[in-house]
Amino acid sequence: MLGNYLAEWLNAANLYQSWHQPLVLVLTLSTMLAFVLLSFYISRRVLKPLINRTIEHLDGVTLEATKDERRALSSHIAHLVPAIFLIVLVSFFFGTWPTLESIASKVTWLYLYVYIGLTIAALINLVTAIYALRYESSNLPYKVISQLLKLVTFIVVAILSVSTVIGSSPAFLLSGLGALTAVLLLIFRDAILGFVASIQIAANRMVAKGDWIEMPKYGADGNVIEVALTTVKVRNWDNTVTTLPTYALISDSFKNWRAMQESGGRRIKRSILLDIHTVRFVDEAEMQRFKAQPNLQRFFKEQEFVDIHQPDLTNSALFRGYIEWVLRNHPDINQRLMVMARQLQPTEVGLPIEVYCFSSDKNWLNYEKIQSDIFDKLLAILPEFDLSAFQRISSGKNTNGLNS
Repeated sequence: MLGNYLAEWLNAANLYQSWHQPLVLVLTLSTMLAFVLLSFYISRRVLKPLINRTIEHLDGVTLEATKDERRALSSHIAHLVPAIFLIVLVSFFFGTWPTLESIASKVTWLYLYVYIGLTIAALINLVTAIYALRYESSNLPYKVISQLLKLVTFIVVAILSVSTVIGSSPAFLLSGLGALTAVLLLIFRDAILGFVASIQIAANRMVAKGDWIEMPKYGADGNVIEVALTTVKVRNWDNTVTTLPTYALISDSFKNWRAMQESGGRRIKRSILLDIHTVRFVDEAEMQRFKAQPNLQRFFKEQEFVDIHQPDLTNSALFRGYIEWVLRNHPDINQRLMVMARQLQPTEVGLPIEVYCFSSDKNWLNYEKIQSDIFDKLLAILPEFDLSAFQRISSGKNTNGLNS
């Protein structure tokens, strides 16, 4: 034992006879501290670079993206070396003092357990970061799995630490957990619900990172940026972030726009309200006048959507034919999906003529531009058919307008 060697050396040197025991303790602690610092320095200088070189085969992008995770992992592993050496040599340093040896052994084991837990958590973070970078479109709830694994790791570390402090077997603590089941269920309620919800979400492909979802109950309307064990983060279109419980995606209803984004087009479904007093039959003279309009000449040459020779033809039927002709000739409308111009039930605010089609460009900005251009053209052509859009009279003035 180091204490015995130091005591023999002091006796042989005949130094400070009355201070032998305190000096032996101070020298022992100093030697142990120097050993810990030296082993920690060596592990930082040797082990940490070795770990970094081990994973240098990763591509440059991955290395840059996982810089913090790799630094944390190598740092935690470097702390394990002194703890392991101390556990092996604790009897050598403190064998002369059984009480001190017991305390040092417990402290060293606690130190080892904590850094084993931190090392495992750092390794999980590194693997998760690499997976998220390489498989961005994966539906696997890797964030949830990583958080669950870290939770289990820290529970195990806590059990081992408590058993070390009280000097009992971990099995003894585990046998008493049955009485604490209700308390544990209450403490980990959100984690348990979130884990079950995450499995259902992943199995049914309900939500994934990058999906556009709407959940008015929580004020969420934007892209999912994170699906974690207990929470889901949504970046709204105004750049605010809404955080909602993961299990809410199972218990409550929400709208996911992924199907639209994966489909052949984004739906345009909007109506123009015609002033019902401007709807009337078209006679031959009016038909000739319509055909002479510069903006309608091409329509009458190419259209095949309405029989212009029927005796009871109306200007609203001509307008519906014109709408369908515009949509069928529009380069940004998906012709493989439904394309339709239909008349809806008349209301007190006019006769709705609904445009129903799908934009092949699903980008929100482009979609709105396509939709606006179509309705700008339809509104501008209304007077050519002797039609006008209905708008409520305000301040004694009646103007044309659009209801959507």
